[in-house]
Amino acid sequence: MTAAGLVSAILPGPLAVATRLGGGCSITRGLFLEMFLTAELVFTIFMLANEKTKATFLAPIGIGLALFLAELAGVYYTGGSLNPARSFGPAVVLHSFDGYHWIYWIGPFLGSALATAFYKFIKILEYETANPIQDADLDGARIAKELEEARASHNETSRRPIVTL
Repeated sequence: MTAAGLVSAILPGPLAVATRLGGGCSITRGLFLEMFLTAELVFTIFMLANEKTKATFLAPIGIGLALFLAELAGVYYTGGSLNPARSFGPAVVLHSFDGYHWIYWIGPFLGSALATAFYKFIKILEYETANPIQDADLDGARIAKELEEARASHNETSRRPIVTL
């Protein structure tokens, strides 16, 4: 609300910052669009920021790209809220609460719940085991030791006399 108030005070003329349905989007479609776009963003955050690997330092780039894509997909149809505060602040400053303002509260809540449920589901299925080399946090020393043990056991079982000519 403070940011929307500052923008209103600084910039002259009427502001077009409120999130509104557009592009012929119905209330139901707007609700589901907000829900799925928020789910995409929250799931990306779970997978990139919550799962600690050596590639975690790249998480902000992936999260920023996910936010960019969600906004790009949603801004024309719903204003791309993805966050109740994004819709509430401008609505308070502009004194404009549309009859469908509730979708900007319910949609992100349902999207967050959907992303959380899917994240917990894939954790129960132990998605890390699907491709352990790619998804696991690799420890170089541990892998080197396991490789050395595998070589040693292979060499012991396949000892043949060396014939020289």
